[in-house]
Amino acid sequence: MRGEMMKESKKKTRDKKELSFEENLEELESLVERLEHEQLTLDESLEAFERGIKLASLCSQKLTKADRKIEQLIEESGELRTEPFVQRV
Repeated sequence: MRGEMMKESKKKTRDKKELSFEENLEELESLVERLEHEQLTLDESLEAFERGIKLASLCSQKLTKADRKIEQLIEESGELRTEPFVQRV
């Protein structure tokens, strides 16, 4: 019982703190590994799956946000348009 309470407390703390993309991806990969290779109960599997969906969504949001930051604003004929970032050498 006490172990479950500590797990839940850690989970709430983890959910409140915004993790980096890399941290979210690492946790997602760990969940996939557990689902594929461990003997989990149905409840454990569902919990891992739900967390995985949430992490995948967070990763997707962070990638979209990064993509938007990378776009450049280009002025052309007095109008602004976006253009993908191209690294100049």
